[in-house]
Amino acid sequence: MEEKGAGQSLFSEKANPSSLEWIEFFQEKIKEADVAFLDRFLALNHPADIAEVLEKLEEDEVFYVFKRCDSELQSSILVEFDEEFQADLISRLQMKEISPILENMETDELSSLISEFPKDKAEEILNSIDQEDSSQIRKQLTFREYTAGRLMNTVFASAVETDTVRKAIIKLRKIARDTDDIYHLYLTDENNVLKGYVKLKNLFLAPLNTKVSRLMKTGFTSIHYDTDQEEVAKIFRKYDLVSAAVVDDLGRILGRITVDDILDIVHEEASEDILRLGGVSEEEKLTSSVLTSVRRRIVWLTINLGTASLAASVVSFFGDTIEKYVLLASLMPIVAGMGGNAGTQSITLIVRNLATGDLTTENWKSAIRKEGLVGLFNGFMVGVTAGLIVYLFTGNTALAAVMFMALQANLLIAAVIGTSIPLLLRVLGIDPAIASSIFVTTFTDVFGFFCFLGLATIFIHLL
Repeated sequence: MEEKGAGQSLFSEKANPSSLEWIEFFQEKIKEADVAFLDRFLALNHPADIAEVLEKLEEDEVFYVFKRCDSELQSSILVEFDEEFQADLISRLQMKEISPILENMETDELSSLISEFPKDKAEEILNSIDQEDSSQIRKQLTFREYTAGRLMNTVFASAVETDTVRKAIIKLRKIARDTDDIYHLYLTDENNVLKGYVKLKNLFLAPLNTKVSRLMKTGFTSIHYDTDQEEVAKIFRKYDLVSAAVVDDLGRILGRITVDDILDIVHEEASEDILRLGGVSEEEKLTSSVLTSVRRRIVWLTINLGTASLAASVVSFFGDTIEKYVLLASLMPIVAGMGGNAGTQSITLIVRNLATGDLTTENWKSAIRKEGLVGLFNGFMVGVTAGLIVYLFTGNTALAAVMFMALQANLLIAAVIGTSIPLLLRVLGIDPAIASSIFVTTFTDVFGFFCFLGLATIFIHLL
């Protein structure tokens, strides 16, 4: 245990990145250059925990701690960061320091990292590492970003289908020295075309002279290199895969994707959709500079200003009605707000199901029909409740009826529009997550104001 100055607070070397006090204590140890404490911290903690602590430090502090690690630990810590953070950290190292770190990384991790550098810097790094690895990474970088080809690890265990179990195990042991997390032994023909796979348990339990082809399974085993990473994640979920081979157009095996890669993709895609639903770039982080955040948000805020002006113009069109019955001004935001909330519920459901593949061109009509019925029933119940409240406070039956009809109509439209717009945007090739909410909110505001004030205008003599 270590003491924190005069406060006599005790902190251990075990990472506690959720505690602000512990992070401040850790920063003090860096300022004091307490290398004994830092070395114990690095020895006692998992690379993921170390990385989580480093992400909360200043750049110079991160670099100082990172430099105290050996190349193997540096590699393990580095892969826990996002690509931008990795590139910033690597760019501060000399080339002779970079090579040993990269040699301990998998090819998929290397290709993701190198793609973040400018072309000249990437070329310099590629020339500094093992020639075979460099050649493989160059090839991998030719695949489209965010596809299986970029995601795969090109080191995998394979054997020819005519091999014996003994020969296959020898090949497996050789590959095991260069990679972790081997789940399957892939079987190919003489031309490297994938034929199937063998579970390691079955391989080790079989007699050594048995042909591996007798142990082969031929279920779902491969993914084309150009498959989008989101689709890859869906395939893993659908077939409960822990590993899948990546093949070219001729069915020849190029690499493999494992479930730990998929967990990262699921996290990235979910975070991206959540941020886009709020009109925020997926590249923005809590630590982004003020100017960066302003630049990335101002576009959608400007668009929103334009759509809000459209709603305001509808209100101004009914200015005479509002002047005659001022209470309408306090009630109309309720109609628009409820419509916006109902539309957002539909958007969230539809965008989620589009992302998971549960909503397709085959069942979109039933989705719209179902959401329309939900909007109809919700509109009726909310409308009745709001109408009763208005009547209790004002004693005005006509105003209560206008409130009921406006909410009934707006919630129905909100549900249908909230379902339709994401589908339409997907057809147009626009990401529904980033654009749907603005259009749906605008529509429900405009229609809500128009419906409520229009009905009030019709029944103005009864109000």
